[in-house]
Amino acid sequence: MGREVRMVPPNWEHPKDSEWWRAERGDLQPMFDEQYEAVRDRWIAGLIAHNRDENDGYDFWEWEGGPPERVMFRPWKDEEATWFQLWETVSEGTPVSPPFATRDELARYLAEHGDFWDEKRGAGGWGAERAKAFVLLGWAP
Repeated sequence: MGREVRMVPPNWEHPKDSEWWRAERGDLQPMFDEQYEAVRDRWIAGLIAHNRDENDGYDFWEWEGGPPERVMFRPWKDEEATWFQLWETVSEGTPVSPPFATRDELARYLAEHGDFWDEKRGAGGWGAERAKAFVLLGWAP
């Protein structure tokens, strides 16, 4: 399972999944690391360009898919994201650590506890050297 350090707003509380069967389990809402408004604006620009330039017999969404879903993209602007959080990236992404104000705080947490999956399995922390190296690199497949 891939991991990456993502920037989030201070004290970010990630939303629960809105699908009832996942929400009951407490699953978090998967979220791409891209701001919703940027994705929406690109989709609309593509729609306008397609409607103006294309005569292929297909509607834009038949090629590109429907408009983006707000819950699937991050709601904050880049400049609002000043904290660090570890995310899994096998899906669109969900947090696997609490958010921290500094990289060092995140590395200390991972060294002692590991990520949420490590805690569930009772696997323990990553150790100081491994955690610090990972946080500095910022991602791993």
